[in-house]
Amino acid sequence: MAVTEEKPEKGFFGLFKKKAEEPPPAAAVVAPKEGPTQAIPAMVPLFITVLEEKLPIRVMLGDTPFWYYSHFEWELLESESGFVVESRAYLEESKFLLLAPLDPPIGNLKIRNAKEVHLELTSKYHLLECTTTLEQITPARKIRLVFPRSMRQKPQQRLAVRVPVARNMPIVASVIRPSGIVFEAQFRDISSGGSAFCATGAIPKIADHARVTMAITYPDGKLEVEAVVVGSFPKDGEHIFRSQFLVADQQTSRDINALVSYVQRENIQRRKRTLQ
Repeated sequence: MAVTEEKPEKGFFGLFKKKAEEPPPAAAVVAPKEGPTQAIPAMVPLFITVLEEKLPIRVMLGDTPFWYYSHFEWELLESESGFVVESRAYLEESKFLLLAPLDPPIGNLKIRNAKEVHLELTSKYHLLECTTTLEQITPARKIRLVFPRSMRQKPQQRLAVRVPVARNMPIVASVIRPSGIVFEAQFRDISSGGSAFCATGAIPKIADHARVTMAITYPDGKLEVEAVVVGSFPKDGEHIFRSQFLVADQQTSRDINALVSYVQRENIQRRKRTLQ
């Protein structure tokens, strides 16, 4: 099958763009052990999960301490019947990795001269890290990377400092479940990587590793971010959920950091007023 150039879906031909016949489901992904993984069969299902759920990928170029944002793309192929179909075969066959253009856009120029490309991916259970190199930039400006030789897996945990959030702090958080059901929540702590929160009403049923959307409003602004619920536990008579933010672009990262900074400033002001 020949690879077609990705173009906007316009005109008569665009009417026939569809997904390929449903491929057999990927092998069930279980929580893997921490540490390096070199067996390609173990890496492929994890990459496929990141593709199908469109999970964010952080990209660092060489030793530059700056993260860019992207996600895996489906490869567009032309079938024998002439239809344009979306394929994940490039991952199943361990050929290469295919990323969307980087955000911010300057990364798409810098990656051409990068000796190494470091990727950090979020699966349902682990943070996945691997190092690879650029293979080519496609005519559709997608980034094609060499399939990595190994990958390191780390448990889902927040590495950033957790800032406590007072109960009466003016922050409104709505948690939107995949079913569309919305419930109000209060933060107990927050960081650039995630949060701890509890429902303000009845305790909702949320499975571990479920994906949710969090809509947050506070005096200095508002933001919306997707997150994975990594677990829950009782504390001080409350049922606390812990979440890992899925940061998909630089603007979302800035918005989260602005919220964390607001909480830190509020905590400092409240301590000053207490000491006066």
